[in-house]
Amino acid sequence: MNQEQARENMIKQQVRTWEVSDPRVLQLLYKFPREEFVPESWRELAYSDTNIVLDDHSCMLFPGMEARMLQALNVQPGERVLEIGTGCAYMTALLADLSGSVITLDQQDLVQPGIRKNLSNVQFETGSISEGWQDKGNFDVIVLNGSVQTIPDGLLDKLNNGGRLFTVIGDQPAMSATLITRQENGRLVEEELFETSLPRLKSAEQKDIFNF
Repeated sequence: MNQEQARENMIKQQVRTWEVSDPRVLQLLYKFPREEFVPESWRELAYSDTNIVLDDHSCMLFPGMEARMLQALNVQPGERVLEIGTGCAYMTALLADLSGSVITLDQQDLVQPGIRKNLSNVQFETGSISEGWQDKGNFDVIVLNGSVQTIPDGLLDKLNNGGRLFTVIGDQPAMSATLITRQENGRLVEEELFETSLPRLKSAEQKDIFNF
């Protein structure tokens, strides 16, 4: 099967079954070939229904989750976007296409050669869930590409009114994909979207869990 057919099958058989109907999101998945963003050894699995592990703390999310995330965030042109956990920069490319520009942070460069030069509207920075975002101003959209036990102090303060933050919160095996919205009156509203599992973001605070 060629990659174009694999992409078509992914959208019809995986993404749509995740109740994704936003035409902007579906068009993006056609526009950006996943196989160009992953290491050579993973290219045959680029359209499979699985997370592609890049290292101990980073992975390329499976297609249904990526699409559901983008649909929930409803990124608009001109919005300021912060991404923590660049990974292979596939989600970075999708966010940048929707918004026009993205600041993305990671402690390690896992981006395939040639990808950066095609993402001229992306500002690549060194950072993590614990550092690198504090002096970047406020944002309309914040995306955490990995799980956290708790959202670090100060990060939600970076959301503009009307802004949205997507993250996966919890501990194995009970993690929840969560959308947090700052309403126009400043109040934060949290919505659990679905259950899932992701590796911890690098530098994410981890507290010991004791079982008695």
